[in-house]
Amino acid sequence: MSYKLGLLLSFFFMVQVLLFAGDLACIDAIHSELDAIAVTASYQISMNGELTEATKQLVHDEAGAEIYLISGSNAKLGDSISFSVYRDYTPFIVSKEAVRISVRRTAIVGYFA
Repeated sequence: MSYKLGLLLSFFFMVQVLLFAGDLACIDAIHSELDAIAVTASYQISMNGELTEATKQLVHDEAGAEIYLISGSNAKLGDSISFSVYRDYTPFIVSKEAVRISVRRTAIVGYFA
C-alpha cells in the first residue's frame, strides 16, 4: 500500500520537474530566437544609420518581439547605436507573472557597408 502512495507522490514531483524543464527550454528557445533577430536588426541599423519602421516591423513579424533604442538616434558614420529586443513569456511554473526576455545589442553605423 505504501508503494502506491510513493508512486503518486513521485508522479506529482515529476510533473513539476517536467514543467520546470519545459519553461527553461522555452526561455532558451525564445532567447535564441531573439538573438538571431537582433543580429539581423543590427545589420539593418548599421546599413540605414537608424532604427526604421521596416526594421521594427521585421522584428515584430519574425519573432513576435519589440525593439527599442537605448542610445540616442542621432548617429553619424562610425557611431554606435545600442538597442534592445524583447518579448514577454508566460511561464508554466517559474513565475506567476509574465517574464520579459530581452537581448541587448550594439550596432556600429556603416560597419557592414
